[in-house]
Amino acid sequence: MKPLTSSAALLTALCLTACASFWLSGGMSLLKIAPTTFGVRTIEQRATISRSDEQKTLEMVFDLRGDTLSVIGMALGARLFSFDYDGEKIVETQPLPSGLSAARIMNDLLLIYTPLETLRAALPANGSVIEENGTRQVFLDETLNLSIHYVDGSPWQGRTVLDNRALRYQLTLDSQEAKDDAP
Repeated sequence: MKPLTSSAALLTALCLTACASFWLSGGMSLLKIAPTTFGVRTIEQRATISRSDEQKTLEMVFDLRGDTLSVIGMALGARLFSFDYDGEKIVETQPLPSGLSAARIMNDLLLIYTPLETLRAALPANGSVIEENGTRQVFLDETLNLSIHYVDGSPWQGRTVLDNRALRYQLTLDSQEAKDDAP
């Protein structure tokens, strides 16, 4: 491995390990939501995780194909991790760096993208959700756990900001649907 490449890989791994505590959904177990709920699409994202005065950024691809939802995390053009979700369980196809949790990443994504009524049905008994004026609020035990603001009106295109009040971090996703270049 070239010195520059190995240095970049080390820096990326260190940054992601430092980010590990940011990828939390507030203690919720893995939500059970069928990937078919979302249709077929591929979303390219820049994920920025902020906590206190720290900020980390990575690229992700969120790919929905039938019964499988795949997440690929990248930094500096290198694949860092990938995993698949079938609505019940997660299978890591490329291991996550130490400290990152695929279940927690998936929950944040599911909380953002799941249609409102489907999310209501999937939340634990102590959970509830309301949505109005481009903002979704998720409560656990009647306490506001997180809020999601769809800045551009759609979670699939544009900016979405998840503010996890319980764990004091913010996830900003700048998303765009990938274009199919097939003729």
